[in-house]
Amino acid sequence: MAASRFKSEQYYSESFVESAGAILFRLSTREICVIHLPSQNEYVLAKGRRNLGETRQSAAVREVKEETGYACRLLPLTMSTRNPPAIEKEPALDEPRIHTSAQEPFGLQIRHLSRGDVKVIWWYIAAVNEQEKSDSYTHGQGEFSVEFYSYTDVLKKLTFQTDRDLVEKAIHVMQGTYD
Repeated sequence: MAASRFKSEQYYSESFVESAGAILFRLSTREICVIHLPSQNEYVLAKGRRNLGETRQSAAVREVKEETGYACRLLPLTMSTRNPPAIEKEPALDEPRIHTSAQEPFGLQIRHLSRGDVKVIWWYIAAVNEQEKSDSYTHGQGEFSVEFYSYTDVLKKLTFQTDRDLVEKAIHVMQGTYD
């Protein structure tokens, strides 16, 4: 029996949870949404567990709406990814390529939990549907608030370095697509 030439980890369904979230941009004001948890004095990004049978994209949009009250849409992006195009015209290359109008995850986070379990979080970039009324006032019930900050200020507000790294990358991808 040959050993794999790649370092790998393997988990079964009872040992992992899959989540999805999005960096939520308000395009008209060039701001990013965060959730403030006063009881822990933390500023975090919207994300949550993917339901059985739900696509990752749908989970990200649903979780952002549930946690922020803002309807949103995933943005088509110009981004580098190792995923091949939907229809390949050339032999598959296992290297990053630039794609336009991609609505794919721009980030993947793996958190190691207790007892050797893991949480896998797929990250997308989304925009508030500004023409739709927010129902954020119904969420949190005083346990948290939803706040928007400029690109510069959001990096100062976020509690965790991993969240700041995600937002920096999201800003870079957005600027490469829309600026």
